[in-house]
Amino acid sequence: MLNTLVQALRQAADVNAPFGCCLLFGEERYPYEYLQRGFNRLLKLGHTLEVYDAATVPAAEFLTSIAAASLFAQQKIVHLKNPHVYPKKDQEKLLAWLAEMAAPDSGAGIVTYLFMSSSKLDGRSILVSRLKKMQFPVVKCAKLKPFEVAGHLRERLQAAKVEIDKRVLDSLVHLHEANLILLEQELEKMALYVGPGGRIDQAVVDRLGIDGGGGNVFTFGDALSEGRFVDALLILDILLRARTEALLIIAMIARQFRLLSRAASPENAKASAADLTRSLKVPPFVAKKLVGQARRLSLPAYAEVFKILHDADISIKSSRLPKKIVLENVVLKIAKLR
Repeated sequence: MLNTLVQALRQAADVNAPFGCCLLFGEERYPYEYLQRGFNRLLKLGHTLEVYDAATVPAAEFLTSIAAASLFAQQKIVHLKNPHVYPKKDQEKLLAWLAEMAAPDSGAGIVTYLFMSSSKLDGRSILVSRLKKMQFPVVKCAKLKPFEVAGHLRERLQAAKVEIDKRVLDSLVHLHEANLILLEQELEKMALYVGPGGRIDQAVVDRLGIDGGGGNVFTFGDALSEGRFVDALLILDILLRARTEALLIIAMIARQFRLLSRAASPENAKASAADLTRSLKVPPFVAKKLVGQARRLSLPAYAEVFKILHDADISIKSSRLPKKIVLENVVLKIAKLR
C-alpha cells in the first residue's frame, strides 16, 4: 500500500513523467497522513499543488479551475478530496477528462498529476473500478499488518541512520497493536535522542517511551499476569507519575488478559509457544510468556478480571474517585483471584 503511494509521489515529482492519477480510499487514517507528508515534500521541491474539496466545489467548477494555469506555475499537481460526493454523471465527466489526459497523444498538460482521496468510497464505486481498468494506481487504506509496520519503521530509522534492537521493535509493535501513527511519533522522538549512528534499546524506550519513567504498561501487565502484585503497584505508580492515561492502562490490561484467557482456553491449554504464535498472532517471545502466565488463573477467574476492568472503566469515566485509587483497586482485586 505505502509502496504504491511512494511510487505515485515519485511520479508526481518527476516533471518529465507522463500524466498520472492515484486514488486513495478506505477508512484507515495513516495513509492519508502519509500522503499529506508527501505533498509537503513536493512543495519543498518547488512543485505547485492545488487542493479542492468536492464537498464544496462542484464538478464543473473543479474541471474549469484545473484547466487554467496556476498563478505560480504553468504546471501543477492537483488533489481532489471527497470525490464520492459527486453524482454519478459528474464522476463520469471526471473519468472522461482522465481518459483524455491519459491518451498517448494528449501532450504536456497543465495538470501533471491528480491525486484523489476519500474515506467514504468503497470497492464498488465506479471511480475505483474504472481507474483500475485505466491502470491508474488505486490504494485501499487498510490497517497494516504488524510485520509491515515493523518493516516500515525499520526503514525510517535506517534513513535516519539509527539502529533499533529487533526485540524492542517487535515489543513496541505488539504493545501498541501496530498503531503506526503512534509508533512513528515515539520512534522519531527516540531517534532524535540517540542521534545518527545511535541505537534504540530497552533502556532508551524506558527513558523516553510512551509509557515513560522506566516502567511501561507491558511490564505492568506481565507483573499482574505473573502474580507479582507488589511489583505491579510500584510500576503503576511510575506510570501515573509519568502521566500515562488511566484508560490506556485499563485497555492494555484488558488486552493482556484477553490473550491469556485465549491461551488458557480448552483448545489452547496444551498448545506450545509455536502453536500460540500462530493462533494468537503474537510474536514468539510473547507466546512463550503466555504459556507460563495463562496457567495461573482459572477460566472463571478470567471472566471476573473482565468484570473488574469493566467496573474500573466506568468508575474512571464517571466517578470522582482519584484514578490512582481506582487502578490500585484493580490490582488488589485481581490479586485475590485464583
